[in-house]
Amino acid sequence: MIRFAAALALTTLIATPALTGTAHAQRVSKLSGKALGAMCSSKNGVIGCDAYIAGIMDSAVWSKEYDTYAKDSSAPVAFCVPETQSTQQVRGVIVAWLHANTDAMTQPAGKAVYRALHENYACHASVEEKK
Repeated sequence: MIRFAAALALTTLIATPALTGTAHAQRVSKLSGKALGAMCSSKNGVIGCDAYIAGIMDSAVWSKEYDTYAKDSSAPVAFCVPETQSTQQVRGVIVAWLHANTDAMTQPAGKAVYRALHENYACHASVEEKK
């Protein structure tokens, strides 16, 4: 349990800065897509990988919630991961995407994960939202 908590704390520190907008200069994690892919494919790195991915997904959801709270409904939604998707399934999708998109290996891991999630879990507006 201590190992999981330490991994979660570390990945939160790494992931959080990578999720901010580009309007202001922000610190971005030095973790590359390649390093994340290796971590996610390693038996010993799965806990940290899952925490990193969960941090990115949570941040996207909560940033949208904040935009709604701030009465800014124009904020885009980058991706919509269904609640039915397990962490292991999402990890598998991201690892497969990284292997298929080698250009992402040199990008910051947060950018690569956003791209993978956006391409694999695109949000589709409902009929009511389109009206």
